[in-house]
Amino acid sequence: MLIVSQDKEKVLLFGISFNTLQYVEMVEHIDHKGRGGSIRHTIYISDGCLEEIAEYPTKERCLAALKDLCGVYAGGCYTVEFFDIAAGAVRPGAYKRNVVYEFPAE
Repeated sequence: MLIVSQDKEKVLLFGISFNTLQYVEMVEHIDHKGRGGSIRHTIYISDGCLEEIAEYPTKERCLAALKDLCGVYAGGCYTVEFFDIAAGAVRPGAYKRNVVYEFPAE
């Protein structure tokens, strides 16, 4: 499956180049008394280190985007091989189709 980042500057191959998509809540700009702090709701990929690929105004919107991605993935196919007795060879029975998901702008 291909995933296009929110800014459309990255195309990622899910399952080979990384193995996790996750929601991350980031708190920024906290002063020394623990006040201030803006909250960013983001989706990250992980292959040993984190890289942000999308940001939304709420946690719920991030989770909805992840759910949408799961729906796209579930609609994909995979290859099933079977033995063709007449040809004496293993043949693919169903072909995997390419699935692309693009994170919505907002």
